[in-house]
Amino acid sequence: MNRNKEACHCKNVTYGMIEDAVQNGADTLQQVMDVTGAGKGCGKCKEFLEYLIRDIKEEQGDRP
Repeated sequence: MNRNKEACHCKNVTYGMIEDAVQNGADTLQQVMDVTGAGKGCGKCKEFLEYLIRDIKEEQGDRP
Protein backbone atom coordinates (compact mmCIF):
# COMPACT_ATOMS: atom_id res chain seq x y z
CA MET A 1 0.00 0.00 0.00
CA ASN A 2 1.25 3.46 -0.87
CA ARG A 3 0.99 5.18 2.51
CA ASN A 4 1.34 8.62 0.90
CA LYS A 5 -1.64 8.26 -1.44
CA GLU A 6 -4.65 10.37 -0.47
CA ALA A 7 -7.70 8.51 0.78
CA CYS A 8 -9.66 11.71 1.49
CA HIS A 9 -8.90 14.67 -0.72
CA CYS A 10 -11.03 17.20 1.20
CA LYS A 11 -9.09 16.68 4.43
CA ASN A 12 -5.76 15.58 2.90
CA VAL A 13 -5.83 12.27 4.76
CA THR A 14 -3.49 9.60 3.44
CA TYR A 15 -3.73 5.81 3.37
CA GLY A 16 -0.96 5.79 5.99
CA MET A 17 -2.96 7.99 8.34
CA ILE A 18 -5.92 5.62 8.00
CA GLU A 19 -3.69 2.60 8.58
CA ASP A 20 -2.16 4.21 11.68
CA ALA A 21 -5.60 5.01 13.08
CA VAL A 22 -6.74 1.40 12.60
CA GLN A 23 -3.55 0.03 14.13
CA ASN A 24 -4.15 2.29 17.13
CA GLY A 25 -7.62 0.88 17.73
CA ALA A 26 -10.00 2.80 15.48
CA ASP A 27 -11.88 -0.05 13.83
CA THR A 28 -15.10 1.54 12.60
CA LEU A 29 -15.67 4.17 9.97
CA GLN A 30 -16.90 6.64 12.60
CA GLN A 31 -13.84 6.09 14.79
CA VAL A 32 -11.48 6.55 11.84
CA MET A 33 -13.38 9.70 10.83
CA ASP A 34 -13.11 11.08 14.37
CA VAL A 35 -9.38 10.37 14.60
CA THR A 36 -8.31 11.49 11.12
CA GLY A 37 -11.04 13.85 9.92
CA ALA A 38 -11.41 11.74 6.77
CA GLY A 39 -14.92 11.66 5.37
CA LYS A 40 -15.94 14.85 7.11
CA GLY A 41 -15.70 17.06 4.04
CA CYS A 42 -17.86 16.18 1.06
CA GLY A 43 -18.31 12.59 2.27
CA LYS A 44 -17.70 11.00 -1.13
CA CYS A 45 -14.89 8.84 0.26
CA LYS A 46 -16.89 7.18 3.06
CA GLU A 47 -17.69 4.01 1.12
CA PHE A 48 -14.06 3.73 0.00
CA LEU A 49 -12.88 4.26 3.58
CA GLU A 50 -15.03 1.35 4.76
CA TYR A 51 -13.30 -0.92 2.23
CA LEU A 52 -9.87 0.42 3.16
CA ILE A 53 -10.51 -0.13 6.87
CA ARG A 54 -11.70 -3.68 6.16
CA ASP A 55 -8.61 -4.43 4.07
CA ILE A 56 -6.26 -3.04 6.71
CA LYS A 57 -7.95 -5.12 9.41
CA GLU A 58 -7.71 -8.24 7.23
CA GLU A 59 -3.99 -7.63 6.69
CA GLN A 60 -3.60 -7.43 10.45
CA GLY A 61 -5.38 -10.77 10.81
CA ASP A 62 -8.59 -9.33 12.27
CA ARG A 63 -12.04 -10.25 11.10
CA PRO A 64 -13.87 -7.56 9.13
